[in-house]
Amino acid sequence: MFNLIITNATVVDGSGGKPFKGHVGVQGERVTALSNAENDSENLESAEAAVRIDAAGRMLTPGFVDVHGHSDMNVLANANAESKLRQGITTEIVGNCGYSAFPLRGQFLADEQESNKDIGIEINWQNVDGYLNALAAVKPAMNIASFVGHCNIRGSVMGFEDRVPRSDEMKAMRREVEIAMEAGALGLSTGLIYSPGYFADSAEVVELQKAAGKGIYASHVRGEGDTLLEAADEFMEVVEGAGCQGQFSHLKASAPRNWGKVSKVIDQVEAINERGGNVRFDKYPYVASSTGLDSLLPRWVRDGGRERALERLADSSLMDRIISEAAEMNEGKDGWDSVIICSAGSDAYKPYHGKSIGEIAVARGMKTGEVFIDMLLKGRMHTSIANFTMNQEETDLVLTHPLGMVCTDAGCRAPYGALHHDFPHPRAYGSFGKFFRDYVKERSLMSIEAAVAKVSGLPCETFGLRNRGKIADGYFADLLLIDWPRFEDRATFADPHQYCTGLDAIVVNGCLTVSGEQHTGNRGGRFLRREG
Repeated sequence: MFNLIITNATVVDGSGGKPFKGHVGVQGERVTALSNAENDSENLESAEAAVRIDAAGRMLTPGFVDVHGHSDMNVLANANAESKLRQGITTEIVGNCGYSAFPLRGQFLADEQESNKDIGIEINWQNVDGYLNALAAVKPAMNIASFVGHCNIRGSVMGFEDRVPRSDEMKAMRREVEIAMEAGALGLSTGLIYSPGYFADSAEVVELQKAAGKGIYASHVRGEGDTLLEAADEFMEVVEGAGCQGQFSHLKASAPRNWGKVSKVIDQVEAINERGGNVRFDKYPYVASSTGLDSLLPRWVRDGGRERALERLADSSLMDRIISEAAEMNEGKDGWDSVIICSAGSDAYKPYHGKSIGEIAVARGMKTGEVFIDMLLKGRMHTSIANFTMNQEETDLVLTHPLGMVCTDAGCRAPYGALHHDFPHPRAYGSFGKFFRDYVKERSLMSIEAAVAKVSGLPCETFGLRNRGKIADGYFADLLLIDWPRFEDRATFADPHQYCTGLDAIVVNGCLTVSGEQHTGNRGGRFLRREG
């Protein structure tokens, strides 16, 4: 007997093929029967099933894959992963931008414990096995696959020092990569604008990527604005130097003066692929980025870690220099007026969630640079921001390209509980709903079958997630039942904690997790290891 049969659905199977009216039968975790409704070769209309859904007038697709997310810790605070699941994400790839949930030692562990105390996460592990045990204990509603973060590796072995590693330290870092790969990590990720990642040179990154063997190299490159092309050169050098597959994270050009550079990076990607390489890229469907406010601090301020940086921020003799250099690094199209506060990190600035630094400065009678410094000090550098830096044309270029994939670049949230503490970028709730609304429904830039393949079949093929991403016999039953006219994003910058609408049912590994747009309380996700 089937545990689930869905009949009369418009099936968009994730292969890029034309939709068809069909029936799907699920036994255990997998699709075990698929037939066209015209002949019902599997006799699914009469077969017994624990749950039967008549999907007439609705669309059935594979679950979506968020190829660049940050739910590493948040999913432990709320295993229902509401904001991700409710936009159709059944698998999220975490461990991005150089930060993962492992390894965690020394000062790096202490920083992570401080950063996650507001969401009630007790970080009592140091290695990949400890994190996987914590993940298994909460049994997440979606699947999780992970890179190992270079920042974690460097921070756990070397701390936050701006120097070249000693030979014993390099050996220890290589071993951390190998341990993570043995546990099933996808590869190595870097965040070369973040501490301590930006203290590493290219040679260090190549050496560590070689330790990842056949793993993928994913990178938030060393610059996304004025130095984007140089950063892209470095990315390509790592990929070719290590002889590995590459994933260029959230490809964009920040600041109007740099618009036009994205096409040049894509030219580089296509060229390396023509030489036998394998490089792809991703982006979220918004023109505002989101990151930590401390990412605008000069490198010299972060040398030595959080406490040393806070000392420098509090030094009045350094204030003008820090403000001046940070203003140069800010790539918002309207300067500080483009920088929106998502999470203040302190009670003093919580009333200004959703406001720009320019607006806050006016309200408090301060200069914008003074607000920048004061907010970092009061929030102990835990302030997160959205920054309007990009243009629509380049976003379209990335997302419609055959090698481009869709991501959220966000952690999971919920409009209740510990994950409802701030004003996140709306991409945390709306990225995939916005992608389909904007690119398929409203502007008709892609067909429905091409768009579904882009967020399901293509990512699973890219990241080695076998037997996922398509509706086919023997594939894992990660499925979405969509009321297409109603499927769209609702999250905005002013009111971000809003689920997408129009997802009638969500199935993860054969587990009916959402039914009638309500969470069933059942969770069928797991940690996925890369294969091939």
